Amino acid sequence: MAAQKLDQIKKWVGVRVHPERYRHIRGVVATGRELAARHGLPIDKAELAGWLHDCAKELPRAEALAWIRKSPFKLDEGEKKIPALWHPHAGAAIALIQWKITDAKILEAIRYHTLGKPKMSPLAQAIFIADFIEPGRGFKGLDRVRKAARRNLREAVLLKCSMTVSYLLEKNLEVHGRLLETWKYFLDVKNEK
Repeated sequence: MAAQKLDQIKKWVGVRVHPERYRHIRGVVATGRELAARHGLPIDKAELAGWLHDCAKELPRAEALAWIRKSPFKLDEGEKKIPALWHPHAGAAIALIQWKITDAKILEAIRYHTLGKPKMSPLAQAIFIADFIEPGRGFKGLDRVRKAARRNLREAVLLKCSMTVSYLLEKNLEVHGRLLETWKYFLDVKNEK
C-alpha cells in the first residue's frame, strides 16, 4: 500500500475517534508492528490492520449497521444482541468498501480482533493480542500476556481468551460463543504439543 494512502487513513481515523481512542489505536499499531517483526509477519499488513481495527468503534449503531449491510460481513445471532461487538465487522466493511482493501488477512485481522476465531491467521492473532497488550493498557496479569506474545502468539491468544472470559464472568456479562470457541481451539492446539 502506498504511503500516501496510509497517511490518508491515519488522518481519516484521527478525526473520527476521540483522542483517547486514537492513542489506543496508535498503541495497537506499534504493538502489532513489533509482534509482526518478532514473528516474521508482514509489518505493513499489521500496521494497516492496526490503524483500522477500531475505526468504527465510535460510530452510531445505525451507521455501523449500514456499513455491515453494505458488506459481505454478517453479524451472528450473538453479536446482534451485543452492539459492542459490531465495530470489528463495520471496520472491516469500511476497510473493504471505502479504502478498497481486499487482502483477506488484513480484513480477518480487523474483523476478529475482539473475539478471535478458531484457526485465525498469525496476522489476526497478532492484532488480537496487540489490541489487548498495547502500552496504554494496564491491568493485572497483562505482563504475563506480553511475555507470552514475545515467545508464541498462540499461547498469548489463549491467555487473552482466558482472562477475557474470567473478566466477563466476574462482571456477570454474557460471554459470546466465538470467544469460547477461540479459547477451546487454542487450548487444544497447546495440548497437542
